Amino acid sequence: MKVNFEKREGVDIVNLIGRLDGNTAPSVKDEIIEELNENTSLIIDMKDCEYVSSAGLRVLMIIAKTLKSKGGTGVLVEMSEEVGDVMEMTGFGNIFRSFKTIDEAFEFLQRGV
Repeated sequence: MKVNFEKREGVDIVNLIGRLDGNTAPSVKDEIIEELNENTSLIIDMKDCEYVSSAGLRVLMIIAKTLKSKGGTGVLVEMSEEVGDVMEMTGFGNIFRSFKTIDEAFEFLQRGV
């Protein structure tokens, strides 16, 4: 899995490319957690993430808890139908809000939650 970072007007955007599974989850967690600062607003772009395993869900949970402890907020965008179904079935809709586009997520985060 490849992880790309960018920043847009104070909002961190992380693009996950590949499979978020037991093999890739530890390094993804380390890369993302290392980038989080106080009051971070984070968009996790899932358009290129083709699969999320239970290990991947655990990483997303750790990221959500870390964001909360730092006063930050995270959202998911552009999930495939399969990944979106996994998120819905596992209750991740209660942990991360999701949006269809980065622009929608960006506007939500800029308004302040």
